[in-house]
Amino acid sequence: MTAYGKTLLVTETPIPGLVVFDLPVHGDARGWFKENWQREKMTTLGLPDFRPVQNNISFNDAVGTTRGIHAEPWDKWVSVATGRIFGAWVDLREGPTFGAVYTTELDPSKAIFVPRGVGNSYQTLEPDTAYTYLVNDHWSPTAEYSFLNLADETVAIEWPIPLDQVQISEKDLSHPRLADVTPIGPKRILVTGANGQLGRALRDQLGDAPHIEYATRDTLDLTGRDLNTARRWRDYGTIINAAAYTSVDTAETPTGAARRGPRTSQPSPPSHGSRPRTASPSSTSPATTSTTGPPTGPTPRPTRSLRSVSTGKPKPPATPSSPPSRATTSCEPAG
Repeated sequence: MTAYGKTLLVTETPIPGLVVFDLPVHGDARGWFKENWQREKMTTLGLPDFRPVQNNISFNDAVGTTRGIHAEPWDKWVSVATGRIFGAWVDLREGPTFGAVYTTELDPSKAIFVPRGVGNSYQTLEPDTAYTYLVNDHWSPTAEYSFLNLADETVAIEWPIPLDQVQISEKDLSHPRLADVTPIGPKRILVTGANGQLGRALRDQLGDAPHIEYATRDTLDLTGRDLNTARRWRDYGTIINAAAYTSVDTAETPTGAARRGPRTSQPSPPSHGSRPRTASPSSTSPATTSTTGPPTGPTPRPTRSLRSVSTGKPKPPATPSSPPSRATTSCEPAG
């Protein structure tokens, strides 16, 4: 039975980023009402502002319907509209918590935020259970997915109903054991201007990890009309814009001045109490910025000298657009 009268409350789990929310449900003889996702209240409590773009519902007729374990390259807000589930989540991301497990029951008074790369699975405990989830990306056949077998002996999930007594799809039955799972790597990092002085220095520092891409003027035209579709921008968590004129020795000479054009006025300093915009520090890069859209870096001949060039957050494009949606007919619902 759905619990009424809870206070909106967040609980952390042993899996980084996986957080559980108690939801206030208001009920009487007619039924009940709840705010299933409320951006302002929940982000205040620490929920990432993950900007969902799609809502999915998986309806399950019978008790014991079991689905998973699926890890996708997007974030999910998982809840139950009717019925009750036993949920199991396994960290399938690269890193020290790979293989960590968390389990709990969800009814309409409880929801969970599942970050990108954490495997999701559930088993229904009541008939006519409606499992619903918000996601912040559209399904794509070229995206990176990972799967784990529901019966994996290493993570050893204690299912309430034994798996040999429940309904599982053939596809889920064929998923690999943990030792054979390909972990989901971090979001991609894009470095523009990779052939320039700063770009080469960044490559020396960051190295050639698989999730780091170095773009030159030949491989990514920041002034091109097709910039919005030049990459699947949701796959990138960080863009380092090093595409600028960085000839330090000549920047202030007559030749450098001619190339940069007339000097523009400098921005006013921030007023007392305000915080200047700065690049986000990280352990792997000297200047980074998070983004969900394409960079709009300076043209090959910027109008400001090196002293005013910033590697901070690039301005968003004038008319941003998301990658085209893909049909979901070949993507199994659930988890």
